[in-house]
Amino acid sequence: MYGMKLVTTAVMVLMATVSITSCSSSNTAADKAQSQSSSASGVEVVRGDANVPKPAYLPTDFPIPDGADITHSGDDLGGGKKSAMLIYETDESMDRLGTTYREYVNDKALELDTQIVDRDNMIINGKVEDAYSYSIIGSKLSSKSGSSEIIVTWISN
Repeated sequence: MYGMKLVTTAVMVLMATVSITSCSSSNTAADKAQSQSSSASGVEVVRGDANVPKPAYLPTDFPIPDGADITHSGDDLGGGKKSAMLIYETDESMDRLGTTYREYVNDKALELDTQIVDRDNMIINGKVEDAYSYSIIGSKLSSKSGSSEIIVTWISN
């Protein structure tokens, strides 16, 4: 029963990722400006020739590969829950990204629900009741050979 729930969850998350990736439009300057966070986290990452704040509610030590192109960075405080979303594109291999995020999750002793990494896709997520939930989902971009899109969500309860 648990195995079936795990597979069903993984398939649903993967379908959502593919749907989001296939529906994404090109990133014009206006799109990028609109997707920038109004966060005051003080931690910035470089996107092209602009500095973009990391979401305030994303852990400050969360690893982002050098040269990543941040396409969305945002925070929300709704219903008493702090949430962060970060979306970026990278030329880093899915194997390397999977290793990086597995190490991060293990080093932080975060609880895991799903951990699936192959050469084209990655799903790493977990939840601790009354504390937090997180999701790191990645897939190869069909529109940009050799690149992947990573979607990170982090929700504190």
